[in-house]
Amino acid sequence: MKYFEKSFLYFTLLFYCLNTTHAASVFDLEENIEIVGQDETIIAVYEDTLIDLARAHNLGFTEIVIANRSVDKWLPGAGTIIRLPKKFIIPNHSFQDGIIINLPEYRGYYMNNGKLITFPVGIGRMDWTTPLGKSKVDLKLENPSWYPPKSVQQEYKQRGEYLSPVVPPGPQNPLGKLAMRIDIPGGYFIHGTNKPDGVGMQVSHGCIRLFPEDIKLIFPLTKINTPVLIADQPFKIGILGNEILLEIHETLTTDDVRNNFDYIQSMVKEFLSIKGIQSTVDWTRVKAIFDEKTGIPAMIIQFGITESGLD
Repeated sequence: MKYFEKSFLYFTLLFYCLNTTHAASVFDLEENIEIVGQDETIIAVYEDTLIDLARAHNLGFTEIVIANRSVDKWLPGAGTIIRLPKKFIIPNHSFQDGIIINLPEYRGYYMNNGKLITFPVGIGRMDWTTPLGKSKVDLKLENPSWYPPKSVQQEYKQRGEYLSPVVPPGPQNPLGKLAMRIDIPGGYFIHGTNKPDGVGMQVSHGCIRLFPEDIKLIFPLTKINTPVLIADQPFKIGILGNEILLEIHETLTTDDVRNNFDYIQSMVKEFLSIKGIQSTVDWTRVKAIFDEKTGIPAMIIQFGITESGLD
C-alpha cells in the first residue's frame, strides 16, 4: 500500500477513535491473531435499558441481551452489573483483507493493512434473509436514494401503508447517509440507518445495517472491489496465548442441524487435530458454554508453553 494510503487509514482510524463517542472497536491485527478485545462490566443506573447501553457502547441489541440473559432487558435496575461482550474470536481465520459479516453473531469485521475494525450489524428478517457467500463491493453511494423493490412496496400496501417507489435522501431513508452495494443479485447494501435501535436484530429486507458512526468510519476506507464474505458461524473457536476459547451464539433457525452438542464436540476435536494439540477437554465445561450461549468467548483448554513452542 502506498505511503499516503497508509497515512490516510491511520489518521482516519485515529480521528474516529478520539472524536466519536460511540466508535467501533479498532485493533492492530498481528499475524496469526485469532482473538481480540476484552470483556467489560458496568453498573446500571435506574433509567438504563439494555438497548440504550448497547447503543452507548457500540454493541448490537442481541449480543448484549444474550450476554446478560438473567437481566431484564427493559429495566435492568439500578446497581445491576451488566456485561459488555467486547472480546471477539475472529470468524473464518483464513480470510484476508476485506469485510466479514457473521450473521448469527450480528457483527461485522473489516480487515485492512494490519488493522481490524469490528462493529455490530442488523441483518435480514426470517422472511427476508441476508444471502450467504463471497462477493465484493461494486458501488458506493453518498446520500443515496432508496428504490424499494415491488415486493417491499407490496408488503407496505398489505399493512395499509404507502411506500413511494423512490425514497429520496433524508431522515425517512432507511439507507442512511452512506451505502455500499455488494455484487450479489438482488441489490443488497451495507449501509447506515435512520433507525439505529434495529442494529443487532433481524430487521431488514436482507441488507446489512450499521450504526451511522460505524458506516462513516468504514465507508471511506472501503474501495470498489473490496472482498465481502457473508458467513454463518454461530460457533467459533480460537487460541489466545496458552488458552483455547469457545464462543457460541444462537443459530438463526431452531431447526439448524448444528443445534446439538455432538456437533460442538466434533468441532472442538477437529480444531485440536488441525492445530496438532493433544490436551484433555473438560466436556462438562464445553456443555455448559453450549447451553448458556452467551456469545462470550470462554476458556475450554489451558495448555503449557515450552521453549520450543506449545506443549
